Amino acid sequence: MPAQDVALYYDELHRWTAEDKDFQVFSGRENDTIHRFLIDHDTGAFSPTTIYKFVDPHIATQSPVRGLDAGSGYGGTCFRCLHVHGGQWTGITVSPEQWTRAKGIATARGFDHRIDFHLTSYDAPLPGRFNVVVAIESLIHSSDPAHSIANLASAIDPGGRMIIIDDMPLDDVPASDTELLAEFKRCWRCPVAPSAPGWIAAAAAAGLRLVAREDLSHLMKPRAEDKLDAAFADLSSQAGEKASAGFARLSDAEIGGLHLERLHRRGTIRYTMLVFEQT
Repeated sequence: MPAQDVALYYDELHRWTAEDKDFQVFSGRENDTIHRFLIDHDTGAFSPTTIYKFVDPHIATQSPVRGLDAGSGYGGTCFRCLHVHGGQWTGITVSPEQWTRAKGIATARGFDHRIDFHLTSYDAPLPGRFNVVVAIESLIHSSDPAHSIANLASAIDPGGRMIIIDDMPLDDVPASDTELLAEFKRCWRCPVAPSAPGWIAAAAAAGLRLVAREDLSHLMKPRAEDKLDAAFADLSSQAGEKASAGFARLSDAEIGGLHLERLHRRGTIRYTMLVFEQT
């Protein structure tokens, strides 16, 4: 099943951090989050926390906050948003490894009464009602985006916000990138990967109103094609050995990441934020 494969995918990425310490920075284990590195034009930093500069103003419209992180990973968004916005936060993930670690962090930091984590999917019945739903680089894994959006929307109170930030292909993908996009989607377990208009249509069908749309692609630093070629050759040469060691999904993740970087460089995929309001 797709959800089970996504869970195994993230569990495998978690286990690889014990084998490769350098991977920890990008796995999210080092900073509790797995967000895209973006340039902060105010500070010059290139960081996975830059994204919050765009998210925060939309969370701040709600008080007190009752937030859901749909695809919470190690809980970084919940921990950070609790610190900045207060309120109550809930995280959901399909990865047992991420769930176990997030719960452990919450207990260690004394946040059990303000943050709760659940081992469940954003397609399953949700653990409560919320006035903020955040989904950063998670809904791309949905095998039925219309259902996922409708399920999340059903748990948002009137006037509440849903913030989606993800890799969104163009509607009109160049023929030269069609196979590359398909391979990226296979590697990263993204069976549909809608465009921004596709997400907007699904949200409208679920009763959500678009209030903001922003393309953040210019804040990334994709490498030159020749650098990506070299990295692809290197990772491809390691794929068999990693598969034999039980890390085939990890190899897919690494190679899929290169495909994504190339597609971003070419403008075929855009890193986009969509913000909706429950009517």
